[in-house]
This record gives sequence, structure tokens and C-alpha cells, in this order.
Amino acid sequence: QRLLSSNAWFTWAASLVLILPLCLLRDMSPLAFTSFVSVAAMATIVGIVIYIYFDCPEVRQPGGTFYENWVEVRPGVLDNLGTFVFTFVSQHTVHLVFTSLKPRLQTVSNWKIVSSCSILAATTVSLLVGVFVYMTFWQQTKSDIFQIYPESWMIDTAKLLLCVTMMLTFPLPFFTCRELLIVTLIHPLCGIDLTSNNSDSNNSSNNINDHNDIPGVDSNMDPTNECDNDLRRPLLEESTENQNNTSAVISDASSVGTELSRRILHTATPKNWLLPDDDRQLQLPGHIGVTFKLWLVATGFAIAAPSLGDILDLVGCASGTLIAFIIPALLSFRLDGYNNLAMFIFVVGGAVGTFGTYYSVKQLILDMI
Repeated sequence: QRLLSSNAWFTWAASLVLILPLCLLRDMSPLAFTSFVSVAAMATIVGIVIYIYFDCPEVRQPGGTFYENWVEVRPGVLDNLGTFVFTFVSQHTVHLVFTSLKPRLQTVSNWKIVSSCSILAATTVSLLVGVFVYMTFWQQTKSDIFQIYPESWMIDTAKLLLCVTMMLTFPLPFFTCRELLIVTLIHPLCGIDLTSNNSDSNNSSNNINDHNDIPGVDSNMDPTNECDNDLRRPLLEESTENQNNTSAVISDASSVGTELSRRILHTATPKNWLLPDDDRQLQLPGHIGVTFKLWLVATGFAIAAPSLGDILDLVGCASGTLIAFIIPALLSFRLDGYNNLAMFIFVVGGAVGTFGTYYSVKQLILDMI
């Protein structure tokens, strides 16, 4: 009872029991059924919102004129820009979703169907919820929509379904964040782009060049034919021979030190953290450690946040505009050169991100105070 009475402790416990095990998964394949549950939950939420609008007239708030309700742009729109952007930001999960398809379905034509249907369904659900909630409360509408409804069993059910939806969709961006950390932090330490073949060929080439530089040795001889080399190699002077012996001793000592260092580095570096068959996945200890730390930070910030609407606004404006507008425009400049559409997307995304982030941070600070 004490645990249930404390929102923070209950959230920690529920997240530990329900969300963390989902985050420990390595890919999205086991979440195929849960995606259907999430879509069904969102459809139920839409039904509840529409039912309250038509069947509970006492909840509806009086609105203004047609111009005031549908045309006028009020100052509060800047505070909620992040929520609009956050709703349709999915570019960072494209590759994970594609690889979660069955191998026989991983084609461009199938991906167009999957992505188009997904965006259409998300647009339909978002518009239905947004329009009917707005028509219910008009100017009093806020980002955290269920906080403005009066308490009832239907609203409690909608909140519970929303929690289920967030719980089931949370692993998707979580997997993306974890994979990004592996690629940007672990891969450079592992030298993932270096191949042993190039290294071996370079070493072999250097050995041949060093061999040909020995005084008195014909550079046209085959360096691998030791017998031929011994027969045709002239006798060296005693001083040169002593110098070569000293160099050989130093070289042998250096080789032993290099080999020892290589073995130590091979054991100490994170290269052994990666799975042999998938360099984007960590071994079990590293996988659990990185997953737990990310979950701990995300859950802590979520509990400390004063309002869900503030988080949606801030994340949407700060990172959503980068993912949905700015980075795609920059990639278009890089790959195709300058074009007006990319410049328009870049300007709009930069303006929305700048002003939206400013107002979101301002509102977050005010709510925390």
C-alpha cells in the first residue's frame, strides 16, 4: 500500500518489472505481437475520446467564433510545437524496423507498403484524437490531454491504455539509442574499420623492402628463396656484420615487446565486447550494463519531469526537428546538391527547433519552480 501511494516508487517498480526486460531484448522481432496490442490500445483511446465528445456534453467547453477556433494563431502554439513534431518523428527507427521484417519481406516494395500504412495509421489516430479533444475544450486544450478531462472510469481506462502503449513502444527508440552508442563509442575503440589482411600485406611489403635494402643483396632476387640468397650474397665486412647483429637483437626485443603489447591490448580493449556474428551487439555483460544505465537515466528524468507535456514539447523541438527536418535537409545537400525543397525544410526545421526549444525550456523551468 505504501508503494502504491508513492508515485515515484511505484513508477520505478513498474518500470523495473515491465519496461527493463523489454529493453534487454536485442532486436524488435519479439515485439511483433506487442505492436498489435499497442495499435489496438490507441484505437480504443480514440473511441473513448470520440464517445465523450458526443455522449458527455457537460464536459465540452464553450468555444468562440469560427475564426477564433480554426483560423486564429494564438501565442500558445509556440509552446506546443514540440508535441506536433514529436508525433511524426520516426526516421531514427527506420533501419531497426526494416531489419525486424522477415528476410523474405525485406524488399523496397514491401517496405514502401509497411511505411506508408504505418504513417497513414499514425496520422489518422493523431488527427482523430487531436480534433475531438480540441473541439471538446477549444482554447483550454493542453498537450497532456488527459489532465484536462474530469475524473471518470473511461479517462482512467484511457490513461492505462496510454501507459501500455508507451511501455510497448519505448523499446523502439531505446534500441536506436543503444545501437548509436555502440557505433559511435565502441566501434572507434575497436578499430572496426581496420582489417588484418591489409595489415598483414603491409607488413609483408615492408619486410620485403627492408630485405632489399640490405647492402650487397640484389634487389631482383626472390626474397623468399633463402638458398639462392645465401649462395649469391657476398660476404660482408666484420663491422657491418656486427652492426647488423646488434640491430637484429634490438629488432627481436622490439618484436617481443610489440607482441606482448598487442596481446595485452587485445585483452583490454573493448573489441571482445562485440558479438562475433554482429558487431552492433555487445556481449552479455556489456549489453546488460549499457542497457541498465540507459534505462536508469531515462526513467530518472521521466520521474523528475513535472509534466508529460513539457517533455514532449522539449524533446520534439530539440531533437525531433533535427531528426525530421535539419539532418534530412543536410543529407540532401550532401548527396544531391542544393535544391529549394531541402532549403525550405532546413529553414522551417531550424526556425521551429530554435523558437520551440526556447519556449519549451522556459515552460519547463516555470513548471519546476
